[in-house]
Amino acid sequence: MRTKKSILGIGAVLCFSVFCSFPAVSQETTEQTVEQFEKPDVDALQKQIDELKTRVDELTNANTINQNSIDDEGELDLQLEWDPGPKLSSKDGDFAFELNGRITYDYANISYKDGAGNPRPEDKVNGTHLRHMEVGFRGKMFGDFSYRAVVKFTGGETELKMAYIDYETGNTKFTVGQTRTFTTLDKMTPPTMMAFAERFAFVNAFRADRRVGVAAAQHGEDWSISGGYFFENASNDKVNDDNMFSGRVNYSPRFENGLGLHFGASAFYRNQSGTPYDLVYKTRPLSKQGDPKPLFSGEFLVDSEQFVGGEFAATYKSFGFQAEYATIKTNLNAAETQTMVDPSYEGGYVEVGFFPTGGEQVIDGSDGRLNSVKVNDPVGRGGMGEVRLAARVDIADLTHETFGRKQTSYIGAVDWYLNEALKIQVNYAHSIVRDYLNIKTDTVNTFNTRLLFNF
Repeated sequence: MRTKKSILGIGAVLCFSVFCSFPAVSQETTEQTVEQFEKPDVDALQKQIDELKTRVDELTNANTINQNSIDDEGELDLQLEWDPGPKLSSKDGDFAFELNGRITYDYANISYKDGAGNPRPEDKVNGTHLRHMEVGFRGKMFGDFSYRAVVKFTGGETELKMAYIDYETGNTKFTVGQTRTFTTLDKMTPPTMMAFAERFAFVNAFRADRRVGVAAAQHGEDWSISGGYFFENASNDKVNDDNMFSGRVNYSPRFENGLGLHFGASAFYRNQSGTPYDLVYKTRPLSKQGDPKPLFSGEFLVDSEQFVGGEFAATYKSFGFQAEYATIKTNLNAAETQTMVDPSYEGGYVEVGFFPTGGEQVIDGSDGRLNSVKVNDPVGRGGMGEVRLAARVDIADLTHETFGRKQTSYIGAVDWYLNEALKIQVNYAHSIVRDYLNIKTDTVNTFNTRLLFNF
């Protein structure tokens, strides 16, 4: 429509110019000789032609700009996708906004026995639990900036889980805000991608949760190195915030035959602005339900903590193997009187997994994290989804001299990925807890079923 109007406008200008010049030409013709009439003013005509050409170019450019801002159907320069939640983005890719969230319900049956094998019915757990209730958004702006925010609602409390801004230039990324610290592979794996309901006991005990900080990362196709300086969690109202230096490096090559390998290491140093603090590590066996935490360390007055961990993984088609070992040392304050030796603890796990349905899960070398499980035939589109079978041996030793406990857990898992948004998970764990003399103190059997909805 605008093209037709432009042509009509050009025609009108031409007609108007000819009409206006006609009387003048007629008058001059009567006064000129025949010889003068045969030699028209070429320069004047050329000037009018140049002016008309300039006007045509202006109208054409205006029409082109207008056509670029609105597509052929007259729609705005935006597109809406569902993957699996709603995502709105500009067609040039410079801007995007998407909603995301996670809802997880657990049913757990947990039974406890003492060292002699006698049941402890007062500690028994049999019920459901809202494990995750999270809502957030993420997106990008001006091409190189991205952002994310997540709020968690569980236990009648609201917690800011993540709120950060990224700036990426080339293969380097800078992050500011509440985000992940750089610790173990298992810790950095989201629940949607995990074979088990909870992370290994050792990393759960020392709690390296998300924190406010500044971080930088650099990566290649199969490697990455990350580091940052962090304070306390944004939802914590402590007066003396933690100070934490955290870093991680990985090398994760993939070969043409489908074999993928992963080597990684992480470390952190943490204190409380030079102020001594009472510290005890403790956690539940597998499920987060119930009050008893039979795995614990001694409680000591410390100045700082030093963590070092190593990780290895291998994937080949539907098979996967994963293992980690970590140690953490606490530096005692001079006022501590229970022991004179700085406590040091260790833990780790070995895990194997297999997709009988043909699915697979690989590690992205550019950030050293597990990718999502690709569901080739999702439920809801005529398929049956993907099923994974997995087993893990989990060991955590929090003993020091005459203090603390150590735990060994044997865990099995059956995961059913119905589609990209739904997952059903069944875990069983048999945990044995012993004291510093290696005497059995607790036996815990945990059956946990999870329904996870993620978008």
